Amino acid sequence: MKKVIRLTESDLAKIVKRVIKEQEDNDCESLVEGMRYVFKDFMADVKNSDGEESPEDLYDDLESELSGFLSQGEEMDCDNIEHLEEEYEKYLERFRKLLDL
Repeated sequence: MKKVIRLTESDLAKIVKRVIKEQEDNDCESLVEGMRYVFKDFMADVKNSDGEESPEDLYDDLESELSGFLSQGEEMDCDNIEHLEEEYEKYLERFRKLLDL
């Protein structure tokens, strides 16, 4: 048996706002996952590299890719922007150590 539920306009507005907020949170969290994926991809490239690209160029490429995620997080006004910044620094530091920069 189906039930009929009555919602006020303000109830409906609250529900819509909550759904939008949850989607934004998921999108922001996906930026962290994206950074992780890009970092792992660059790590694999370095390990399989034939030395064509200089370590500095590889580092600059990674920095550019990861900074794009930071920019997106800022544009989306993510609550986890500090976490994104920490991940950004962590990945760049690990990459510098790998490349002996």
